[in-house]
Amino acid sequence: MTESSATQSEDKNGSQSGGDQQGSDGRRSLAITFADPDVLLDVPEELLDTWGKDPFLAIKTIGFFLRVVLPVRLDDGSWVDFGTWLEIHSEDFRTAWQTWNAPEYADLVVEGYVANRIAPWGEFPHVLVKAIVRDADEVPVLSSCPDPKVMAIIDGAWPRDEVLTPYADLLRDEPKSGGRVSGRRAAARRDKREGGDGTEPEGL
Repeated sequence: MTESSATQSEDKNGSQSGGDQQGSDGRRSLAITFADPDVLLDVPEELLDTWGKDPFLAIKTIGFFLRVVLPVRLDDGSWVDFGTWLEIHSEDFRTAWQTWNAPEYADLVVEGYVANRIAPWGEFPHVLVKAIVRDADEVPVLSSCPDPKVMAIIDGAWPRDEVLTPYADLLRDEPKSGGRVSGRRAAARRDKREGGDGTEPEGL
C-alpha cells in the first residue's frame, strides 16, 4: 500500500467528497488520501518514467491514472472520503486532462480499475468502476460497478471501527483542518498539469 495521509474533510451541501460537511451526528468527516497508485512500488526507481502529478499521472509502459474519491458511509452517519487512483484508458485520460478546467468537466464520466489496496477491503477486483462528477468543484467520485462486492462498499453503511482501525496510526494525531483534502478539485488545477509547460504526456 502506498503512503497515505489523513485530514478532516471540509465538505459542502451533501457532496460526498472534499468541502465542509459533518455526519448526521455532527462528527466531522475524514479524508484519507493515497499519495500514489500502488503499482509505483513495483517499478524500480531507475526504470520509473512518469509524467504529471496529482490528479493526473502517466507511467510509461504501465498506464494512465486519475485521482478520484471513494466515499464510504459509516454506521454512525459520518463517512470517509478515500482519495484513491483510478487506472483509466488513455482516451479518458486525455478527455479528463483537456476538460479539467472547462465547463465540460461537469459531464465527465470515466471507467477504470481502482489502483490502491484500500483497507479493510484490500485489493479491489479487477473490474471496471465508473466515476462521475457530482460537483464541478470536486474530483470524480466512484459511483457504480457491476461487481456486487464493490457496490456494497460504495452503497453500504460500514462499521466505523472496522473501517478506521487499519488507519489508527495515521489518525492518532488529530488531523489538521486545511490540509490535503482528497476531493478538492481546486487544489488540483491543471496549470496545465503538468509537464509544467502545459504539454500533454508522450503517447497521448
